[in-house]
Amino acid sequence: MHDFAQWMAGFPGLLFSVDIPHSRLYVHNRWAGQEFDASRLLKDAGYRRKIVRREDLALLMEFQDMMTARIPAAVTFMLADGKGPYIVQGWPDKNENCYHGLIKEAYLPAVYSTNGKAGTCQLDIGCIDYPVFVLDVPARKILLANEATCALFSFPGQGNTLPDFSGIASGELGDELLHAAGRALGSDSWGGTLSFSNAGGGQFSAHVRLTPCGGAGEGRVVRVALLNSPRTHSHVPAGAATKSEKNYPQTLREGLEMLYEMHAGDLDGLLFSDIQSQKGQVVVYGVGPAFRSLAWGTEHAYEGTIAQDIERFGLTSLTVEDTLDSIKSIDWVLFTPQGIRSYFARPFYGSSGLHAVLILASRRPGAFDTEAERLFASLYAPFEEVVSVWRSRASCQAEQGTALRNRV
Repeated sequence: MHDFAQWMAGFPGLLFSVDIPHSRLYVHNRWAGQEFDASRLLKDAGYRRKIVRREDLALLMEFQDMMTARIPAAVTFMLADGKGPYIVQGWPDKNENCYHGLIKEAYLPAVYSTNGKAGTCQLDIGCIDYPVFVLDVPARKILLANEATCALFSFPGQGNTLPDFSGIASGELGDELLHAAGRALGSDSWGGTLSFSNAGGGQFSAHVRLTPCGGAGEGRVVRVALLNSPRTHSHVPAGAATKSEKNYPQTLREGLEMLYEMHAGDLDGLLFSDIQSQKGQVVVYGVGPAFRSLAWGTEHAYEGTIAQDIERFGLTSLTVEDTLDSIKSIDWVLFTPQGIRSYFARPFYGSSGLHAVLILASRRPGAFDTEAERLFASLYAPFEEVVSVWRSRASCQAEQGTALRNRV
């Protein structure tokens, strides 16, 4: 073990492990002499966007996806200032909850970069077994597909005749896919839940990442990766709680503040995350001292959120002991700027799946232990009713607005 410790200390790169269900990074050594923070590169999506060359960001994001899917992977990337290339590589432990990896300088042949462009629309990176295909958006045409895609949709593989776009996403399904592709072309990447159809006429939903392809297809071609299908859960339908609107505050803010006051001594903030996975986003509403500066109804991409982890791993709750060790992008975008160091999140399901997450936050690391589920149980039923009443009122107001416009 002494020799192994010396080997780690002298390793010319960063060695790390990730506790996947808790999205927590553990660093095993120090990487001296680097001008960028390699551990933060793994944790903070905003930091990655600042220092990594734009055309390589999509591959790094996909490495994160393969890591959470426990799939061996390796990608290379350059920094925005031209330094590199570097390689990040990872592999799953025998313990399925753990993933190990490294980052180091990569010594690659010159052919890695052609005409200054790298990593465009790659179908396979390392060991990959999930469906990926390449879509020409304006033409609604599938250009390439890997074997996993062929098996999923039951059509011939590369080199043979590929199906029409309508063969995998017809009608409204196709419109939703094209809308998501348009957003990806405009903002580097899009992640969310989309529905597809297969040769047997059935439909299914999957979490999807769409990334633009460079080169000749720039501005019109996207790479579509179907990363996993949402799990099913036993759930209480949204709105199943007995309605008693007259006993609850008239606004969502008042309702959430009422819930916060029930445990104000234990918390620095309470947040409601409204899950809109079909739109690829969540909308958050926070109360308490920690969220006073947070804009009400702030939108965030679904990718990298608490909701995504909950759906991906079928969690009944999620506790983060220290956001500074987290690899979820939402922790760096939403929680650390507010001074939040730890939180406990509990999901709520309706007839269409996950629709809300209650998040209890603290400015202290490790504020929530294994008893958190029981300690805050008194909040769950009131939270569901507050959300249900808010949605009912919003729906009613929308219907009244539509009726008024029709009369006009």
